[in-house]
Formats: sequence, C-alpha cells, structure tokens
Amino acid sequence: MQKTFEGISALSFINAMTDEVVVLDDKGHIVATNMAWNAFSDTNAGDAAYYHGLNYFDICNSASGPSSTEASMVHEGLRSVLKTGEPFQCEYPCDSPDVKRWFEMNAFRLINSDDRFLVVSHRNVTVRRISQSDVTDAHAQSEFLSALVATTNDAVLTYDLDGRIITWNRSAERLYGYTAEEAIGQSLEMLYPADWPKTIEQYRDEIIAGKLTNFEATRVDKNGEERLVWISCAPIRGADGDIVSISNIHRDITEVRQAEKARDTIAHEVIHRAKNMLSVVSAIHRQTARSATSLEEFNKVFGARIMSLGTSTNLLVSGEWSPVPLARLLESQLAPFVPRETALVRHKGLDVVLDPDAVQVVGMAIHELATNSAKYGVLLQETGVIDINWSHSAAGLELSWKENSRTDPVNRDKGGFGKTVLTSMAPTMLKAQAGYELNDDGVHWQIVIPQSYIQVTH
Repeated sequence: MQKTFEGISALSFINAMTDEVVVLDDKGHIVATNMAWNAFSDTNAGDAAYYHGLNYFDICNSASGPSSTEASMVHEGLRSVLKTGEPFQCEYPCDSPDVKRWFEMNAFRLINSDDRFLVVSHRNVTVRRISQSDVTDAHAQSEFLSALVATTNDAVLTYDLDGRIITWNRSAERLYGYTAEEAIGQSLEMLYPADWPKTIEQYRDEIIAGKLTNFEATRVDKNGEERLVWISCAPIRGADGDIVSISNIHRDITEVRQAEKARDTIAHEVIHRAKNMLSVVSAIHRQTARSATSLEEFNKVFGARIMSLGTSTNLLVSGEWSPVPLARLLESQLAPFVPRETALVRHKGLDVVLDPDAVQVVGMAIHELATNSAKYGVLLQETGVIDINWSHSAAGLELSWKENSRTDPVNRDKGGFGKTVLTSMAPTMLKAQAGYELNDDGVHWQIVIPQSYIQVTH
C-alpha cells in the first residue's frame, strides 16, 4: 500500500519554502509536493496532480542524452540518503525546449514513526551558473590555478572527452619524460602499460558519473620504465555547464610503496628470526633441564649456553644481520675458553661466510665442543691440540673439529645436551650430515653444511 504524507506538520513547513520540493516514500513514489513545485509544474506543462504517485527513481533511470550521467548520479545519491541518512547535494542540467537551465538539488531523510521519507528540494541556479560575475571569478580562479599548476611538484594534466591530452605541466615532463610539445594532442593511453585492463573511455565515464575521484595505477614513462602513481581526477565543465574535459593530478608514489614493501619485509623477517631464536632457546632449556642434577647446575649451564647464543647473535647484529665469516665466529666462541694466541687450538680453511641461521647453529655446536674440552679434554689438560679445519666441496662446506687428547670416553660421553646439539639439533636445523666419534684418542666431529647456508669469498 502506498504510504501517505497527509496530516504531518512537515507539509506546512515545505509549503513555506520557495524551492520546489517533493516528498518521496521509501520506494521513490511522489507522495507530496509544495506550492512552489505545483507552480513550477503548471508553467512547464505539468498535469493537475503534479506528478503525485509517479516514481521519481524511474524518471532518473529513464533519462537519456547529455543528462543521463547526472541522472544516474542523482538516483544513486537519493538511494544513499534513504539508506544512510546522510544528506545529498548536487547540481544538474534540466533544460526546457528553448532554455538551458541548471538546478541545485538537496535531499535529506525524514522519519515518521516507522516510515522513511525523502525530502528533495530543487533550486534554479542558472543565473548563478552563467552570470558574468561567475565568469570573472572563474577567470581569477583560472589565473590562480595556472600559477599553482606551473609550480606544483605533482604532474597536472587535462584531456578531452576523447582522451587526447590538452595541457601538460612541467612536473608532468619531469615524471614521464615527454615535453609538452610531445604530449599535447596524444592519447593519454600512451602512458598505459601494454596490458593495462582499462581504457581511457572507461575512466572517463566513471569520473563523469562521480564514481571515481582518485586511484592508484601503473604508468610508463618515455624510457619504458614503470612508475606507480596516485591519480586524482575530476570533470571540467564549460561556461554552459557541460562537461568538456577531465583533469588529472599524478603523484609519483613508486618509492613510497617500495619503502612500505621493504618495511613489511623487514617486519616479517624480524618475526621469523624471533621465532627461530625462541625455538632454539626452548630446545636449550628442555635439554639442559633433562641433564642437570640441580638447580644450581641448570642455572650455570643454561646461562653459559644462552651466552654462547648471544655471542653469535651479537656478531649478526653488529653486521646488520648479514653473513658472518666462519673464522670470526670460531674466534668469538672460543674466546671465553682459550687465550687469543694459543698452541692448543689451530684452525685453517678458506674464506667463507655463513648466513644468519647457520651462524647461530654452528656457534652453539662450537660452544658445546669447547665446553666439553674444558671439562675433559685438551682445554682442561692443556696438552694435545684441537684442529678445526674446513673446506669446500660439491656437497657444501665440510667443517671438522678433531681433538687429540687423553680422555675417558665413559665419563665424557654422557649423552647430554652437548651431544644432542652435535648429533641431532645442528644437522636437523641445517638439513646437514654430521658425524661424531669419541674414543681414547679424543673427539672428532664433522658436519657438511649445504651450499644454501654458505658463501665462499675466496
């Protein structure tokens, strides 16, 4: 059933307005009009009922010709007012057979009980649109805008409704490499990548309809280099109110987006490294707790192992998390156990660097070997020698720790966390092959680190 508007005090209010006002129900039917609307209808061949009962939305949808774009925009705007309650305002052409006219429309929602109505006012603004004072103001504004366009760092350009470039400022020359003489008269599509999915006509129609005011897009300069640009766009109307061209402001945001991408990559990498570090710490904690015979022993051993892990991490941080030379890693891990110059430890190998993941794992393994040597082997007895050698092969980096000393295999091989690091954790975390031997002559540990974790520098 069609809703009515009779008896509502708002009717008296709209009758007092000089603007032409219609009231629509939530389906778009005209349910009330004010006296100004009725008078307008009388002078424009309206019927006696002043269009009561007609669907205003259908009238918008049926519009054709030059006004069809604005009619579609009006329809969508009025629908939005009914849905959201946000007022809508626009100007649109409504020509009589012999006069070009412009109207300003304002619409707002009115709720009565559970019923929603749409109050739409129309004001003839033709005089304002085409008056000489407006022309003078527009000329002054044009001068101001010309100066702004000439000095702005953003590329500013306009093109006609066929997509041909009309104006092209200095910043557009700097951004795209084309001079104004080269660009003006050319299709704006000369800036589009070859496989760009949208045509200039599609952009034009969306801009005219008010559906597109700014967007990001890839554009190509004179040298074929792609740039990511933020584009602000708007239609330009002539003195008679008709849309004659489209304005564009192009801002190069290539470096901004690259910086954002780099920032996101770094953030993900930080999270990844933190998770890896927590996994290693958790493994150290579990294995130390299993082998410790007292809280005091746990605290001492766990603290030493975390310190070893911290030593490797310090090397990475000081190098901004870049690969670390193996020789430097060995020196930092052995420093707490032996003097810098000692005959007890010899190491030899080519110049090679380890990536961050390998630095942490190899650093832990060397710490465990040095700790065991300080308890049972060369570093305790201060006799014998530890040979640390590494070489490169097709399989990867072959790293060997060979300790020659008198030792008690039974006491030394307790199957604790140190051995777990050497025989299980290190090869598992590096996807490597490892071997561990303990006998009366000492200890021999070797591991083959895959190519993906190393870089040979010499």
